[in-house]
Amino acid sequence: MKNVQQVYVLTLHASSRPKVRLWSGTSLHALRHCSVSQLGHALMDMQQQLETLQRAVATPATGGSYSLNRSR
Repeated sequence: MKNVQQVYVLTLHASSRPKVRLWSGTSLHALRHCSVSQLGHALMDMQQQLETLQRAVATPATGGSYSLNRSR
């Protein structure tokens, strides 16, 4: 099974009844509206990716200091 990167976009629709919609896809150009059945899976995947990113940022890099902004 290939590990395909997913793009998620949350949009807020400011109509008489505000709604949040979730869009997902393999790129910004391939976004599709998530159905109710896909919503739970998408939110779990987003949470796992966020936790992985937080661990990577919290863990100091080996072999010296590292900065996200290397231009300074």
